Amino acid sequence: MRFNPPPNWPPAPPGWTPPPDWRPDPSWPPMPPGWPLWVPDAPRSKTGLIIGAIAVTLLIGVGVVVAVVVSSSDSTDITVARSTTSSVAKPEPTDEDLVRDVVDQFEQAWNDEDFAALTALFCEDMRNDPDFSRSALREVRDTGGELLLKITSLDVDGKSATATILNHGEEPDDIAFVREDGDWKWCES
Repeated sequence: MRFNPPPNWPPAPPGWTPPPDWRPDPSWPPMPPGWPLWVPDAPRSKTGLIIGAIAVTLLIGVGVVVAVVVSSSDSTDITVARSTTSSVAKPEPTDEDLVRDVVDQFEQAWNDEDFAALTALFCEDMRNDPDFSRSALREVRDTGGELLLKITSLDVDGKSATATILNHGEEPDDIAFVREDGDWKWCES
């Protein structure tokens, strides 16, 4: 039961219950005849209960689906189907793809200042050059900054390739690549 103030009376604060000896202020207008000061509480909303029931139903449904998928993945029919789809071989990358990968790896290693990875991308002639050293690479990296490379043309001819590469969209540079022990290497002269 809740207190129900009549019209023209000040509203009662939420949850306020008059004490047993309470009397209305005499300056307030009279109550309409038959006005109930106490009324039953409004019925509680069942929205929370309904949402909870829906959530439980959905969780049960998800559990059933997971159980079916897990149990059916153990069957031989599905295993055979999966093995045939997974046996489809990806096409071998072309020499052009492999040279482009070297350029991407070079840019990443340079920008990360990973000189060990960078050195692994260089051809034997560059690694054996007396002017080649970690300190020389560090100096060039410090003055040159980060790279943003883009290949504008690429010509592969057997075990060698030449790529015209832009850095930050400027300064085209022709870079040579050679295949050593089956891998393409950056071989700038």
